[in-house]
Amino acid sequence: MPSFLPLTPSRKLVTKRFLNFAANSIFSVVMLAGCDKLGAFNQWQAGGYQPSLANLPYGPDQRQVLDLYLPADVGEPAPLIIWFYGGSWDSGDKVKYAFVAKRFTELGYAVAIPDYRLVPDVLFPAFIEDTASAIAFMKGYGDTHPDQLQDRPIILAGHSAGAYNAVQVVADPTYLKASGLSRQHIAGIIGLSGPYDFHPYDVSATQIAFGNTPASQSQPVEMDLSGMPPLLLITGNRDRTVLPRNSRRLAALAPKTDLIEINDTGHAGTLTALGFHLTTNHTVLDPITTFLSTYLPTKN
Repeated sequence: MPSFLPLTPSRKLVTKRFLNFAANSIFSVVMLAGCDKLGAFNQWQAGGYQPSLANLPYGPDQRQVLDLYLPADVGEPAPLIIWFYGGSWDSGDKVKYAFVAKRFTELGYAVAIPDYRLVPDVLFPAFIEDTASAIAFMKGYGDTHPDQLQDRPIILAGHSAGAYNAVQVVADPTYLKASGLSRQHIAGIIGLSGPYDFHPYDVSATQIAFGNTPASQSQPVEMDLSGMPPLLLITGNRDRTVLPRNSRRLAALAPKTDLIEINDTGHAGTLTALGFHLTTNHTVLDPITTFLSTYLPTKN
């Protein structure tokens, strides 16, 4: 009979770190290889998972469309999460994030994933205006489809630039107000590896997207955050793309914030964690499920 060494605490730590490193490495290769490989990653994680309703228009532009995923148990309406993907505000495709929708629908949530207008066709604040428009559209959709969506506040969530969109659209309430909404329509925000404090603009992506926009208009940390809904900010302590100080600074200013820093995790790792095969990371998933069950449980 073969013999196996017991998993001592030190060996468990080494194994966990190896799996985290492997997950981050796989996804980093995918991201560096281009959008086609991101599609392959999505296929690997989500299989043929498809939206219940595709390309619902929330505005006149061809990029102003969203996909809606409903949980398998459609016998009763579900609470809603809207997911905003990243991509430096100049790239992204909603169909490549079906694995994110699958993760949340399996928890009993409906998930909307919008596309939005991209740089260089538009600049700030157009993508934040699209964020507000998508939220307003889904609020109206829920009002007319009470069999699908619960009449309750919405959770916003996103990764990287998408996390910025989700936070900024609420931090500066003028965007929601222009769409007929307020902060009271938002149950909470989940931000994964998001930039919230990046002025002066010192990389080409922000220089192009934000131009000469003053920090008082573009930076979540410069807003009046006293009335913000609860936040869950998750960042990897090895993130060199969006430094963890962004999440730390926002967490220090927003009144109801949980800040989670994940060891041995880079920028892609907080998104990878939502996958199902090899890349799953419960140090990211568990705080998310706790946050959801606290601020928007699936049962009223």
